[in-house]
Amino acid sequence: MTNLRFLPNAITKAKTKLINIAEKDGIYENFGQKEVANIKDKYINISSYSDEMNKARNLIHSFDSWCMNYNCPQTA
Repeated sequence: MTNLRFLPNAITKAKTKLINIAEKDGIYENFGQKEVANIKDKYINISSYSDEMNKARNLIHSFDSWCMNYNCPQTA
């Protein structure tokens, strides 16, 4: 498990990557789920329920919701 202070940066990087993919190729089924899973695997300790770990879970849940609700801006 990686230090949780890097989690916000990892989410920001993943969002930037996904936005670039969406603009280039469009949105696909299960958009961003691979990135969410990778971040969970890297940062979440499934046996820990400390306040810090629960905050990390909430951040990842917010990122997951962002992925599910992202709409790529239409190009003219």
